[in-house]
Amino acid sequence: MSEPSLRPKILFVDDEPAVLDGLRRALAAQVRQWDMSFETDPRRARTRALQEGFQVVVTDLRMPGLDGLELIAQLKQAGCPALCMVLTGTGDMIAAMDAINRGGVFRFFTKPCAADMVRQGIQDALAQVAARSGPELAVAALDRVPFAALALESGFRPLFSNREGGRLLAAGEVLRLDSGGICRAATPAATNALHQAVQATIADGESRVLALDDAEDRRHSALIEAPEDQPGAAALLFVREIDSRTLPSAEVLGDLFGLNPSEARLAHALASGLDIREAAEAQGITLSTARTYLKRLFQKTGANRQAELVRMLISAVAL
Repeated sequence: MSEPSLRPKILFVDDEPAVLDGLRRALAAQVRQWDMSFETDPRRARTRALQEGFQVVVTDLRMPGLDGLELIAQLKQAGCPALCMVLTGTGDMIAAMDAINRGGVFRFFTKPCAADMVRQGIQDALAQVAARSGPELAVAALDRVPFAALALESGFRPLFSNREGGRLLAAGEVLRLDSGGICRAATPAATNALHQAVQATIADGESRVLALDDAEDRRHSALIEAPEDQPGAAALLFVREIDSRTLPSAEVLGDLFGLNPSEARLAHALASGLDIREAAEAQGITLSTARTYLKRLFQKTGANRQAELVRMLISAVAL
């Protein structure tokens, strides 16, 4: 597998191929400094922007199917951190200025636009990206982890998504965004459970765990946490597919945490996304016995709540 590019990633979006060809020629000298991509389809551009970690997106304003401002709004709703710039005709200046005032657009250019102006605008955007290097490094770290990480506000709209979260939303099988930008699960019942858990965590700050299935019955473990620095403002959602091929055996979990076989089997069931009742039924034991084993798991792992325990077990899965 090739190493990821260390050059800043720039995405250009315009439904007219001739415009993109002109930008490609005009900015040819930047190819050693920038990793540039060109898209004529705004919907495909949206998918790529959510998946590939572009620092800057330069888009035409008027495009069929999905115009530039709609594209930018959807990227922002999905938590895409890229700075966005707009190419517009003089007749669309009011719309472009309004977008800037709302904070969705970093800068706009009127067509026809000199290559030097576009080049300088991108350099200014990259400078701003570099100025917020602390958060960018945090985002880069989250982009490396093998699970989806999202921040949801009380209306269930994403404030942030890492790269894996963007892939999950774009696929639309476990989580998706509806036309209003609200995060939903695969079924109405799962969506209701997710929304209730998010609301409860925002309200009381307690961690919660639930299982989410996709259309092919693949089970995913969802961990919901409250950010310590912004209590009551949002909930952090971490989603990972429970893959039987990578899930450690009960014996391995027993070795990791010093568990006896019965405790290890319960830990394995919880790591697989089962709740305590389902885990007891799967092992053929009573709920009371399962709760006794759960108390021992708390003692041996140092966890205080079931959600905290499952987080430890999920972390063990990721090793």
